[in-house]
Amino acid sequence: METRKGSWTRRALTASLALAAIATTGAAIAQAQQDNWPQKPLRFIVPYAAGSGVDVSMRPVADAMARELGQAVAVDNRPSAGGIVGTQLIATAPPDGYTFGYGNITTLAINSSFFTKLPYNTEKDLAPIGLFMANAYVVVARNGLPANNFQELLAERRKNPDIKLTVGNPAIGGAGHLTGELLRTQTGLPMEAVPYKTGTQAVGDMVNGQLDLTIENVSAVLPFIQSGQIKALAVTSAKRVGVLPQVPTLAESGVPGFDVVAWGGLVAPAGTPKKAIERLNAAMRKAMADPAVVRAHAALSVEPMLSSPEEFTVLVKQETPRWAEVVKRAGVKAD
Repeated sequence: METRKGSWTRRALTASLALAAIATTGAAIAQAQQDNWPQKPLRFIVPYAAGSGVDVSMRPVADAMARELGQAVAVDNRPSAGGIVGTQLIATAPPDGYTFGYGNITTLAINSSFFTKLPYNTEKDLAPIGLFMANAYVVVARNGLPANNFQELLAERRKNPDIKLTVGNPAIGGAGHLTGELLRTQTGLPMEAVPYKTGTQAVGDMVNGQLDLTIENVSAVLPFIQSGQIKALAVTSAKRVGVLPQVPTLAESGVPGFDVVAWGGLVAPAGTPKKAIERLNAAMRKAMADPAVVRAHAALSVEPMLSSPEEFTVLVKQETPRWAEVVKRAGVKAD
């Protein structure tokens, strides 16, 4: 006759075996889901407005990635000052591989020092997928400015120490604004920041001769340069830009070592499965070679710059303290 203790032991053993079987089955299902990912449409969060330069450059990439992944990729525009709202949505989304988004020099490197209270932590809350583009900025000037390149502007400053320059800033704390602050500290040029709601307004005032300078993405001002309405003094990247081969770099123009580009890439919520990250990176790489994407990006002067998740992580870690120092020297804060 079985004792009460023996009966209890047998029941406990049976229960333990059942739980182990459930756990094994659950793990097998989870692994199968990862192996067969993606099994449903994906959400691609862009923290900038529909129709913006970022949005226009992202949509062909999303379409090409959808073709590569065999699932729809829905672009979800969540604009806000500094891209905070959209980036927070990426950071707090379920880390299941079905939500990813766009991150750039502003949202991933600058915001952490410019904003005292940022609702996300780049390092802890986001997983880099891969860098895919880098745009140079260009220093542009009104046609009446007595300098045709940045070297001449520095020479004019030496001849006339009392010279004062106005610089349009469409986004205080943005990469363009802080690039100007970095340039000011490295050259000593007296550049007075003039805030604007949009870059278009700043360029309009420059065309009308009411503003001396602004620093913008090449794609944003290229038509105005090509039409002769404003003039390009220098580009901010280490190398000259393909669409403006005649425009020297700042490093060539008397500012040694100057190198700033507006980089951007894809990120996911921290904890997203590694296989999903790797697959998204592979899909992104193939998307950047898609003929429709190549044509769209050529029209926007977007320069491809591909990376692994690990390389993208290193870039963000390098850029964050660099821009924290610029913010500190400029004495600017959002709050």
